[in-house]
Amino acid sequence: GSAGARLAARLDGSAGTSWLVAKGCAVRLTWSSSSDQLGLGTPPVTLPDVPSLPARVVQVACGEAHTLLLALDPAPRVFASGANDYGQLGLGDTMPRRDVARAFEVKALDKSALIGGVTCGGNVSMAVSQRGDVWSWGCNHESGVLGLGTMPVACVPTPTPIGHLRRKVRAVQAATTGWTSLCLTHLGAVFSWGGGFCGVHGHGHQEDEPTAKPLRDLSEVAVVQLATGPLHVLALSSMGEVFSWGRIAGAFGPEAQLQLTPKYIDALQGIRIVQIAAGREHNLALSEAGEVYGWGAHGAGAMGGVPKLADRTQLYSLVHKVELGLGKVREIGCGQCHSLFWATTTLESEEALSHQRESNSLWICGQGTAPAPHPAMPQEQKNFSGGATMLRGGGLAGSSLTPHIGTPLKLTRVDVKRILDMMAS
Repeated sequence: GSAGARLAARLDGSAGTSWLVAKGCAVRLTWSSSSDQLGLGTPPVTLPDVPSLPARVVQVACGEAHTLLLALDPAPRVFASGANDYGQLGLGDTMPRRDVARAFEVKALDKSALIGGVTCGGNVSMAVSQRGDVWSWGCNHESGVLGLGTMPVACVPTPTPIGHLRRKVRAVQAATTGWTSLCLTHLGAVFSWGGGFCGVHGHGHQEDEPTAKPLRDLSEVAVVQLATGPLHVLALSSMGEVFSWGRIAGAFGPEAQLQLTPKYIDALQGIRIVQIAAGREHNLALSEAGEVYGWGAHGAGAMGGVPKLADRTQLYSLVHKVELGLGKVREIGCGQCHSLFWATTTLESEEALSHQRESNSLWICGQGTAPAPHPAMPQEQKNFSGGATMLRGGGLAGSSLTPHIGTPLKLTRVDVKRILDMMAS
């Protein structure tokens, strides 16, 4: 099913945290937000910690303010950390956990569930079993994002099987924006359901879809990976092609535009892509050669430095090769307004022994932000200032979901080995 694609497992980010899976541990980096920096011109810092878990971590997935970890013991076990205001941790309640740093086991997904993958988006969590079943839990918007029918409940705090999917598909991956959800079948077909805002489900209209429907426009394409931002989706084909739909910025032009059905990003033609990642409004694609391409919002510094733009007021950059200078990039990940790169750097020094000539390292850039409500939420339900107010007013094209605040973190290496050694001692 996923030949050619590297399913994202090791790197992911939320609004204010970045995560890396290394040596069976989950390393969390908590970003200082732009509001709590001492000097206005200082970039954010990231504080590392390693939650102690009784099993070997193999995958991490982040929502807006929560994280799921898949671990093997040797049977799969799922752990959750972070915000729980909508029951998105899957612990059976919506109580905040005082120890935000701790990871709690999602007991409802026991060993017999045989979970093969986890995913998050917004305040929603999902899990896919090795048999192809899908569970969802968390914030149950009226959009039907959880796929559990028109349940009049605001929160589903326990993992719940999506019954109507079981009869239709054998899923290998799920993805959610927190408002709209998708799954990928073992045959490479994409099904989606939930919110139609900005056409994110890809069915060519903006009405909500309560039950999963196949994406007709991808029926001839074998999809191997999905990635989501709050209002857009990326799909990677087995041939290394990238498709996108929803509210898209930079893929087909310098302005934000609505694309109600999947469209091939021809700017990447001739480049075989093996992994895709999406942030709030920026996107990354990793090529077979280990090069990174990016497009979308650049104001937060998530694409490392501002690309050369003809017009300085341009919010979004077109598809371009991101000049990181890191050697061969192995994996990419996106937080809401930041990016993560796992790269193999060749050491130049003469003294380096042959086995030390290549070193794997994590690099990050961009900004940490405060968690925000989903931009499709009705305004009166958002008890915060600013944010996506302009979206409902129809001023979709001109506005950015990515406020430019403070000084971004330039591309910075994170010494993962030192963090793990410190935590072990």
